[in-house]
Amino acid sequence: MGSLIRVKQRRAGVLVSLPSIVSRHSFECGDIYSLYPLCDWARDIGFSIIQLLPLNDTGYGYSPYSAISAFAIDPLYISLYKLGLPIKSRKKEIRSLHNHPNRIRNEKIKCIRDYYDSHQKEAIKEALDFLERQTWCYSYVTFRVLYETYEGKNWWEWPKEFQNPQTAKDFIFTEKREEAMFWVYLQKIAYDQLAAVKVHLEDKGIFLKGDMPILTARNSCDVWEHPEYFYLDLQAGAPPDHFSQTGQTWGFPVLNWEVLQKNHYNWWKDRLTYLEHFFHLYRIDHVIGMYRIWAIPREDQTALKGWFHPQFGIETSEFLKVGIDPKSMEEKGLIHEFKPNHYIFYWDFWKEESYQSLPEETKSNLFPLSQLHIREEEKHWKEAGETILEIFESFSSMVPCAEDLGSVPSFIRDSLFERQMIGIDVVRWTKSFITGEYIEEDNYRENAISVLSTHDTSLVMDWWKNEGEMESKLQFFFDRVGKPRPETENQILEGLLEFVFQTKSIFCIQLFQDLALGVPDVLQNPEKHRINYPGTPDHSNWTYRFPILIEEFASDFQRNFTLRKLVHSSGRN
Repeated sequence: MGSLIRVKQRRAGVLVSLPSIVSRHSFECGDIYSLYPLCDWARDIGFSIIQLLPLNDTGYGYSPYSAISAFAIDPLYISLYKLGLPIKSRKKEIRSLHNHPNRIRNEKIKCIRDYYDSHQKEAIKEALDFLERQTWCYSYVTFRVLYETYEGKNWWEWPKEFQNPQTAKDFIFTEKREEAMFWVYLQKIAYDQLAAVKVHLEDKGIFLKGDMPILTARNSCDVWEHPEYFYLDLQAGAPPDHFSQTGQTWGFPVLNWEVLQKNHYNWWKDRLTYLEHFFHLYRIDHVIGMYRIWAIPREDQTALKGWFHPQFGIETSEFLKVGIDPKSMEEKGLIHEFKPNHYIFYWDFWKEESYQSLPEETKSNLFPLSQLHIREEEKHWKEAGETILEIFESFSSMVPCAEDLGSVPSFIRDSLFERQMIGIDVVRWTKSFITGEYIEEDNYRENAISVLSTHDTSLVMDWWKNEGEMESKLQFFFDRVGKPRPETENQILEGLLEFVFQTKSIFCIQLFQDLALGVPDVLQNPEKHRINYPGTPDHSNWTYRFPILIEEFASDFQRNFTLRKLVHSSGRN
């Protein structure tokens, strides 16, 4: 089934945040079992891709993009039902649109611990066998037990001896062996359950698509064990753009590709090999970061003092050549010495008062320096990114899909195009560079996934009601194709779905909530059904729960009939 040829044809699919889709057999939030009824429904309407957000263990945090391990599956997703523990949730129906992940995880772990204690002999045997095959589990479990012991405190605040991974592993696997083996067992069950889903979906002709975050939380097992893979004095983010005047700071350490390369990219190889046990395709998060990333000093609150990393920079001698002392420009806050005798120019430095007040001659000598190596830098970034993506492709037979949203420089766009990487086109942002108008179905990139929304945006109905100009939307999505203007929310959503399914994109994968035809609350109050608001605190996001059980949702004849018709007429079934 894994053959790429079979994947690369016109397909439709659904993207879910797994904890949001509760099934009859779930314990309070969606889990691995939820994928079975979801699969039956997807198959029934002609979908052949199910996409998941990352399933990594988030510890006490909520965001799956800020996990404490690049490998471990969150115990939150273990299905008690699949384990033969038909423990029912406290309530029969869904009353709230929010999960409490930490409470649910703790309750689940308690139930599994009782089961483990009563089956200890065979459970330990299974755990040992798993540990032998998945060596990453040693460090993860050591980290996880200490993380619990110190209640989520940062690893660099732990006692000195536990900041050394080797000492910590020896201690945990001798002094706390029982506890350690239980955490190994949790990973073993999660692995078995998710790997079984992949096989089940294959039998039904459905591909499972995973997600690989590019960055890793500072307080994570990976950074603790391999600090050399990261620049710990820097944090990743995004430069200022029309979304944010001050850019974005994400707090994640910046990857040290040189060290990763010296180690033959083993960390990435292990990650991809592990993901392949569960998925046929995967999303490369923030693919631009494979070429270059916006790096900001760790302590900064805004992204203004960042630079594109890696960078050659401008050498001291190049400043001196035009009669400028770089130190004086650094004092004026225009440039920064990021490594000995190499400087970067700050974003929009020419807008600074200290630049404006320079003599004209100095300005005319200084400004060209900021552009000096741009061609060479771009050539270097392009080659570096392509090398990394090529290596990724050699590590696994999963089909990579690039998350190439935001302001993507043309050299990266060209590179992804040459590499035939599947990108993402979000309908609301896919407009003509020349006229600024929405583009028609046939003008979409073929090598892309067309979507109405992502987990980081508002839902499509929220966008329709509250963002952008209504008249131009009505003209484009309805008048242009000779459809009567919609009178109900259902008609609006159906019109938008029809458009996105008809695009030329090879894949068309919609967020589960954007497929909720006939669910009044989602249509009328879409803002309450959003997964994540980027740039807002972690704990106010990632807790969303869909208001209807998946089995009940899947049994709605009218919705299924409409979706089936849309999929069929777009040649994606």
